[in-house]
Amino acid sequence: MTSPILTTVLPVFGLILLGYGFARARIIDANAGRGITLFVFNVAIPALLFRTVASMGQQQGAPWALWLAYFGGLALAWIAAAIISQRIESLDYSGGAAASMATGFGNLALLGTPLALAHFGQQIAVPLGMILSIHAPVLWTAATLHRELGRHSGSLSFAKLGREMLTMLTRNAIIIALAAGTLWRFTGLGLHPIPDKMLTMLADAGVPTALFALGVSLSAYSLKGSWTGMFTLIGLKMFLMPMLVFGLSRYAVSLPPLWTKVAVLFAAMPTGANAFLFSQKNDEAVAAVSGAITLGTGLAAINASVLLYLIDMDVI
Repeated sequence: MTSPILTTVLPVFGLILLGYGFARARIIDANAGRGITLFVFNVAIPALLFRTVASMGQQQGAPWALWLAYFGGLALAWIAAAIISQRIESLDYSGGAAASMATGFGNLALLGTPLALAHFGQQIAVPLGMILSIHAPVLWTAATLHRELGRHSGSLSFAKLGREMLTMLTRNAIIIALAAGTLWRFTGLGLHPIPDKMLTMLADAGVPTALFALGVSLSAYSLKGSWTGMFTLIGLKMFLMPMLVFGLSRYAVSLPPLWTKVAVLFAAMPTGANAFLFSQKNDEAVAAVSGAITLGTGLAAINASVLLYLIDMDVI
């Protein structure tokens, strides 16, 4: 009999490998991969979150508790990366901002979300949406602040940074979907069968397209050079951060058990593409970060299997 964990993990990483193979064979190019990714971010996942929030009952947990557990653990891992990066040449740039970004910014949308939905089902859409909704804006702001303070720049404008963050929030399709779903739920009208079916079809398309798009994007990253920095980032992101999030979820706040499992699984996801974009934009630690994304995603097949086993055994 096939293990339930294997039936979750192997199809997920099989689709990633399929996307990677199509990209390497030049059947799918980078532009097509970007188009698929935009569909996932701007259509499929927002459809899932809108439908879930619009039709859900009373919430089981408080957003602040989930945010404290997840982003509190992330903040501790972020600080650890900043300190450790000072001793590693390939990461010692601008106070370790790129290293901290790579430690904190996990691949939640293209890997964490499909993996969580495949294992737990759509019942985790609410905690999933709560984390995703502020994940990118908070980390981009923190990384920008970190870099400017690390470089002792006097040109940092908090007003400008605030405006940029507000713009990012108001243009984020995930945040718009959560807000729209909440407003629609308050009307009490429910969802008509026709738009509900359309939303369901879009939501169902999100998981396979996200995984395929991730495989396509991985074909552009490299493992060359900066091995010490790369393995350091993988260790901080995929092992230290989930342990910190688990500790805060279990002992510092009160969360529903399922929310704790989602938070820890998300924390264990490998470094995401936004960390590479930040690194590439500033030309800092590019080799180490790109390597952490590529190798980390491969190692996630093992890491996720072990973690899901511990979750199913109620260890987490």
